[in-house]
Formats: sequence, structure tokens, C-alpha cells
Amino acid sequence: MESSLLKLVPPRASRCFVEDDVSAPLVRRSLAEAVGTMLLMVAVLGAGIGGKATPISSAMAISETLIGLILALGSVSGGHFNPVITVLQWRAGQRGLECTTWYVAAQILGGTAGAVLVDLMFAVPPSPPTGELPNAAAVVSEALSTFGLMMVVFCSSRSTSKMTGPFAVGLWLLGAIIATPTGSIANPAVASLLMSPSSAR
Repeated sequence: MESSLLKLVPPRASRCFVEDDVSAPLVRRSLAEAVGTMLLMVAVLGAGIGGKATPISSAMAISETLIGLILALGSVSGGHFNPVITVLQWRAGQRGLECTTWYVAAQILGGTAGAVLVDLMFAVPPSPPTGELPNAAAVVSEALSTFGLMMVVFCSSRSTSKMTGPFAVGLWLLGAIIATPTGSIANPAVASLLMSPSSAR
């Protein structure tokens, strides 16, 4: 049953962003996605709190954290930490619906847990999302950021080296955070939480 949850990529392609062992329990793989997204959220929010970080050092902290998390957890879950990657793999026929549902739920829960941990660490009173709609500039910024990230992810998955994906994604994110007005969120699992006033980056 587990083997039916994920169709293997062609043998000529590497397994970037695809777990190494599809027979591993789905709960274990989903837990890796939850923990990875939680730690990524801690880096995203923590890098912008306390006044110690500059825009460049904040971007470096986030991108380097993501590289480390993909390298550490990628063999277990694929190292997505982003519902967009998971859903696009499902649409491409690389992942089953049950696995996709578990992963996306884990990523959202992990992102929420990360935001709570940051509030506790920095003693920041939790605030609800503002509910404000993004303006046209923010929509264009995030659309471009997400397109670029997905291009890097899926092109890297064709590399002959498993090291390509983590570093390519990290380098893209580093540049996109600095170059875009929204800081390249490009991740629905964290985007809504970043709209909170207490979570300003």
C-alpha cells in the first residue's frame, strides 16, 4: 500500500525532493515534514526579531537553515517543507493523494508550531493575522518568487547529484529574499502566519 503512495521518478533522474524509502511509514515521513517546516518557520521569524539581524544576514540565516534541513531530512520525506512542492508532485503523478494530504497537513501544523515557539522564545505576545489583502506588488512578487522556486526545485530534481537540490534552492531563496519586496515567502505553510503584526520580518 505504501509503495502505491508514490510513483518513483525515472531511473535517469536523481531523487531530490523525493524520499529515499517509499515503504517507510507515512506517519514517519509526515513527521519529518512537520519538524522541518517548524524549524524553517523558527528561522524565518527568528531572523527578523530582536534587532540583531541585517536584511542580508537574515536572508543568509533562512536560506542556510533550509539547506541544512533538506540535507538532514530529505532522505526521509523528500525535504519539501512547502505545500506547493508537494501538490505539484501530486499533479505530476509522482505522489499519491493520501500522501499529499498527510504532507500538507503536517507542513501547516509544523509551521504553526514554529510560530508559537518563536513567540515563546522572544516573549512576543501572539497576534492574529491582520486579514489585509495583498496589493498588486505583493501578488507579483510572490508569483515570481514561487515560480522561480518551483523551477529550481523541479529542474534540480533532474540533476545527477543529490547535492544539487538543497544548495540550488538555498541560493535561489537567498537571492529572492533580498531582491523581492515581500521577501520571497513562496510557501503557504508559513505565509499566513507571517501576516501577523508580531511576526514582521
